[in-house]
Amino acid sequence: MNTNSIYLTLAEKEKYALFLDITNVKWDELPVKKRISMARQVDYLIDDVNLKQVAALLDRNYGSLYNMYMSMVGDLQAVLGTDTDDARQLFKVPSDAYHFYMVKNSDVYDFVQILLHGGNVSFQSFWEKHKSSKATVLRHLKQVRDLIRAFNVRIAYDPIHLEGDEKAIRIALVTLYWLAAGGHTWVFDDVDQQMAHDAFDCAVKAYQLEEPNLLTREIGTYMIAISYYRVMQGKIIEEDDRMSLIRYPYPDLTNTYLVADFTEDSINLRATLAQLSPAQCRAESAGLYFVMKYGPMPLKSKEQFDITECMVYERYVPEVYHFVRHFLERTPIDIQRYLKISDKVYHELQNALFVVTTNIHVLGNDMTSVASHQLMERLKLLRPNERLRAGVSQTVDYLLSEPEFRLFEPNRDALVKAYYNLMRQLIQQYRPANRVKVALVVEQDYLGYMDVLAALDNIQYVDVSTSDEALRDADLVVTTASITLPDYTNPEAVPFVWRLNANSDHYARLYGIVHELWIQKSHLEKSELN
Repeated sequence: MNTNSIYLTLAEKEKYALFLDITNVKWDELPVKKRISMARQVDYLIDDVNLKQVAALLDRNYGSLYNMYMSMVGDLQAVLGTDTDDARQLFKVPSDAYHFYMVKNSDVYDFVQILLHGGNVSFQSFWEKHKSSKATVLRHLKQVRDLIRAFNVRIAYDPIHLEGDEKAIRIALVTLYWLAAGGHTWVFDDVDQQMAHDAFDCAVKAYQLEEPNLLTREIGTYMIAISYYRVMQGKIIEEDDRMSLIRYPYPDLTNTYLVADFTEDSINLRATLAQLSPAQCRAESAGLYFVMKYGPMPLKSKEQFDITECMVYERYVPEVYHFVRHFLERTPIDIQRYLKISDKVYHELQNALFVVTTNIHVLGNDMTSVASHQLMERLKLLRPNERLRAGVSQTVDYLLSEPEFRLFEPNRDALVKAYYNLMRQLIQQYRPANRVKVALVVEQDYLGYMDVLAALDNIQYVDVSTSDEALRDADLVVTTASITLPDYTNPEAVPFVWRLNANSDHYARLYGIVHELWIQKSHLEKSELN
């Protein structure tokens, strides 16, 4: 779970981070074999907490840490419903359970609940109910407001509700609730979880999509549940000319749901669906397909009748298909050859470009990047690649000058940004510019150290050398003996002693150092973002 939760105050984030730190410190003390054994047996990980040791390891003040710890213990006791002080019991609480406990008791979560459930609630009555002030509540809501705005959705305050494209509103609400609970618990009291699962499975089958894994399926049920609340409030997806780009023959799912066994006990839902006009039924069905196929967690089409995923795009969104294919063919970078990636990875990139192009055309924004940047903070810290940005920009501009692609011109900036972000992430993984230089100081027969050589050589962002000259600019020096290194050795290099017959813990330490050095070289410092 993200320690930068949009629902928690700074003090709550620090408490949650302390909970994770205590768990991680104890976990790191254990040998790998012991960790595996305990994980398999679901054994107690922590039987006592040495707070002074934790404070020293984290370079924190013991007094402030003690007060935070005691507050955290009170929270964990509330989660368990007991006043026990037994660390084994307290720290067996799953991290997601502790996170959601704090979330559901926050004013931010109460605000999001109003956004979902509706009602005539003014912002003033909201902050007064929480015995707070307008300024304080707005400060608490800042991250939520920024996220919602990123989806091209607006918050209105009198009464509190969301305004914007209904498809974007539902995607924003799914993101908000997933960030709150993350699948740990079912948070929609008015919707039966099994019914939502059945409705989602029905849609996957009707739209001829591949069955997703269990985590993606759970996100899909969140969309079903949120769609239920919106439809019951009369918030129906409207017909949208931009959706005409997608020529998929959507089945009418509203009529399917009307007679499905899983809605048999949902009399109010059936009554509401029965009142929808044929145009509204079509728009709802098309909207659900769009979210499932082109949303932040896009599902692939089921390959049948010899039709591949690529052919699905060519058949149903031909303008998008040809735009993406022309982009990849004409961009100054031959991405597959430059990165030496497999056909499978190249096709995944191509499919991702199909998705974001369609998404941008319909909603004016790349919803996939918005969700990804919220879930993965490291994406915000990738160093810019101006050469790549220029290549993407000039290729998009060239294509938009051609008559067949001018329909994409209104969203030119969003396309450039989305294409650049996707390609930058791929280049970062497969041909990183900022590589970790490792100088390996070992006996020259190498046979005894073939394991570490192979391990380092298989990491994309590592350059390994066994020459003495490599010591000059090495980021990491791996030695097999406590030999004095020459004066010209990079003084900033991290030393690491490698052991013959190294165990799994030693490999983990080496990889952890290598990965952290790569992060430091290839990512911006948070201070550089401002």
